[in-house]
Amino acid sequence: MFTRIFGKTTFLGYFIAFTLLLLAVNSHNKTILLNNSLEGSTLKLSVAGILSVISLIFVEWTVRRQLLFQTGSYHLLLFSLFFWILPINRWDLWLWIASLLLWLSFINIIKVDANTNSNNFIFNAGFWLVFSIFFKVDFFYFYLTIWGVLYFKGQLNFKNIFITLLPVFCISVIWLSLFILITKFPSLQTANVIPSNFSFLWSELYSESLGLFFVIITITLVVLKYFRMLIYSRNSQKVNFYSTILILLSSIIIILFGGSGNVISWVSFLMVTSILSTQYFESFKRKWLVELFFTICFLVAFQNEINSILF
Repeated sequence: MFTRIFGKTTFLGYFIAFTLLLLAVNSHNKTILLNNSLEGSTLKLSVAGILSVISLIFVEWTVRRQLLFQTGSYHLLLFSLFFWILPINRWDLWLWIASLLLWLSFINIIKVDANTNSNNFIFNAGFWLVFSIFFKVDFFYFYLTIWGVLYFKGQLNFKNIFITLLPVFCISVIWLSLFILITKFPSLQTANVIPSNFSFLWSELYSESLGLFFVIITITLVVLKYFRMLIYSRNSQKVNFYSTILILLSSIIIILFGGSGNVISWVSFLMVTSILSTQYFESFKRKWLVELFFTICFLVAFQNEINSILF
C-alpha cells in the first residue's frame, strides 16, 4: 500500500501526508490543552499548523529541486509520521521560526555553483540567517554551517565570507536609522545572548522514548546507507550529501541546546531525516521491508489510540 502510493509522486500521496501532518498538529494541541490552556490557544494552533506545512514544503522543495533524488515521495509520509511521534507538550514558535529561517539560508547556500554568479545566493543565505538570529540569538554559530557548505563547494574565500556577513551590516544600518528617527525604538544593545539549558529531551515515559529512539535509529541507518552509496556517486551528489550532513549536525546542536523540554527543536532533525529517506527507500528491492517499516511507524505514532481501542 505505502509503496504504491508513495513510491511515486501522486496527488493522493500529497493529500495523505499533509492531512496526517495537520491531524498531528491538532493531536499535539489537545495534549497541550490538557497541560496548559494558555499554551494551547487557537492562535498558536493556527500558527503551528502553518509552520508545519511550511516545514514539509521545504522538505519537498529540497528533495525535488536540489538534491536530484528520484520520483518517490516517501519523505512526505516519513515527516508527517515522525512529527506525530514527537512528544510535543508546548508550542515553542520562536524556535520553530528561527529553524525555518535557517533552512531558508541553507536552501540558498546549496544553490551556489562555481559556474554561475552566485553572489545573490550567498547574500540571501546570510540575510535569512540574520533574521533567524532575531528569533533565536545564539543561532549566530550557524555561520559555520554556511561556510562549511561553501567549503565543500570549493567557494570558501574571503570575498564570500564578507558577502555572508554583509546583511549584518545592512540591517544594523537600517536599525540604527530607525533608532534615531523613531522615539523609543529598541536599540541593538537590548539583544542579549541567553544561554539555553542543555537537554537531550529524553522522556521518562516509555512510549515517548520509544518514538524518539525509533527516529534516531532511522536517521542512523539512512546516513550509513548513504556513506556506502557515495562510492558510486557523482561528485555533485557527494557535495550535496556532505552539505546535508552539515545541516543535520546543526539540527543536532539545536536539539541539544534548544532548552529543556523544547521538542520543537526536533523538527529540523526530522526534515533532514525525511530528505535523505526517499532515495534510501527507493533503493530497496524487497518492497515488503518498506511496507513493514511504515507499518511500524504507524503503530508507534498511533500507539495511544490503539491502546485506547484495545484496552
